[in-house]
Amino acid sequence: MRVENAHRQGSPSPAARTRTRRPVLGFCVAGLLLGSSALALAQGDAAAGRKLYQNKCLSCHGDAKTKGTLAPSLVGMIGRKASEMGDGATSRGMSEANFVWTDKTLDEFLAAPGTKVHGTIMPVGIASAQERADLIAYIKAMR
Repeated sequence: MRVENAHRQGSPSPAARTRTRRPVLGFCVAGLLLGSSALALAQGDAAAGRKLYQNKCLSCHGDAKTKGTLAPSLVGMIGRKASEMGDGATSRGMSEANFVWTDKTLDEFLAAPGTKVHGTIMPVGIASAQERADLIAYIKAMR
């Protein structure tokens, strides 16, 4: 009897309560996924990233002490527009790219350069999420 009275007095039906919970649950799940991907990026190891950079990036991009021979310097790249990377060879695709380098955009580019920037001349991506996180941590630390 109490349940019936509560229902008559304007309480939502069980079905309505379920419909209300679904969007809230969706937002919670989305927040957890976005938060966990941000945490994965934040957990990069700059020392491991330095080794990767030396093996995979240094010859083209250089570092804080040496200028890149084929590609733009990555020193201080976070926060810069992708189309304004400065020195080094730049593809038409990169010069037309309309985004700012952030941890997220750099991770996307490193995972699949040709997908993020059509026409890029960057030859290979990095499949491992941990290696990308390490590399991003090192690039952010370069001065």
